Amino acid sequence: MRALKAWSGLTYREIAARAHQNGDTLPPSTLATVLGRATLPREDVVRAFVRVCGGEDETEAWLRARSGIARAAWTLAGPGRAPGPALDDGEGADGRHERAGAAVMAVIAVACLTSWWCGKRLGSRDTQRLHG
Repeated sequence: MRALKAWSGLTYREIAARAHQNGDTLPPSTLATVLGRATLPREDVVRAFVRVCGGEDETEAWLRARSGIARAAWTLAGPGRAPGPALDDGEGADGRHERAGAAVMAVIAVACLTSWWCGKRLGSRDTQRLHG
């Protein structure tokens, strides 16, 4: 998301204003918090952010990637217990090792999606600049 914000060239206030025009709530303070931490943002935040910075046609791909990360990163701790992060305890007997690996792969997939998307958009900017 940080790369998408940088690509868009928009400030936090501009993103917040455009999100408001779209009917979303995305305060600059929320943006600063979301982009400054390494945790998974809420789905509504991702949706509003990508609609502003990347366009409506990109939103579903970002939401699918976010869902994949969420599914891979969280697992039930056991019968009757609250959900918690999937931890790799090194044993792998209860499937945690595999889920932790899936979480890593999901993060890599999102990084690739971001890289591809930014390259696609930057390429289109260069083409527009060269060919008017």
